[in-house]
Amino acid sequence: MDDIPITFEHNGKKYKGRFSSVYGTGQNEWHLMDDKNFYRGTLRMNKDQWVFDPTPKTQELSDLADFFGEYLIAWHE
Repeated sequence: MDDIPITFEHNGKKYKGRFSSVYGTGQNEWHLMDDKNFYRGTLRMNKDQWVFDPTPKTQELSDLADFFGEYLIAWHE
């Protein structure tokens, strides 16, 4: 599956990167990578709700799980 590009703003900071599907986990998981190819966290579905597991440096993105999930759903429609 191809990577899904994303650009968004959060708390006055602009982000640009892509979601890459994680294979072999048995679940729908996506890694968020920035435009410099640094890992920023994992988006996953857990009991019918989106969860974003950020890196220590991207804790501010943890509350964007639903936004990210809706973005991926819209991309596939």
